[in-house]
Parts: sequence; structure tokens; C-alpha cells
Amino acid sequence: MSKFFKTDEERNLWIKLNAERIAYKSKVRHGIDKPLGKIEETYSPMSQSNNQLIYDETTQSELRFTLDELLLPEEELFHLCNNRYERILREIIDETNPADELFPEH
Repeated sequence: MSKFFKTDEERNLWIKLNAERIAYKSKVRHGIDKPLGKIEETYSPMSQSNNQLIYDETTQSELRFTLDELLLPEEELFHLCNNRYERILREIIDETNPADELFPEH
């Protein structure tokens, strides 16, 4: 059983909603209108979503998106996703290049 969901139905719903997010992102960013496909279909949004969930379940302490977040309107979720990734990138940059290394004192 999943550590994030009470039932298989909740888990499957998360996979489907996240697949819709992946397909929407692909359409907005790359102009590619992909069908959701099936979990067994390599590179389909459903397969990508399932792989993301397996990764989160085995290595993370929380999901990348909650069910409530995945229920947001597509545009709102897209902006949430972009903002989250930008914040993560800023944190990585800050960790690897502290301000004192970028601007050493003379």
C-alpha cells in the first residue's frame, strides 16, 4: 500500500490528474498535444506520472503535488509548478554559489 494514499482509487486518481498536468505542460511549453495514454505505454503522460509517483513513494517524504493541488484549474497549477521549480532552482544556486563566493571581499 502507498504511504501517501488510503486507497488504490486515490492513488490511481493522483496518477491520472498528474498525467493531465504533464500533458497540459507539454501542450503549453512545446505545443505538443499528447493523449494521456496508458501506464504501460512508454513516455506517455500516464507512464511519466506513474514513474513520478513511484519515485516520490520510495524516496520522498511528501508528494510533489497534493490531490488538492492537482484539482486546481490547469493554468493555476501550471503557474504553481513553475513557481515551485524556480524556487528550487534558486535554492540550488544559493547552495552551490554562496553570495560571498560570487562577490568576494577585496
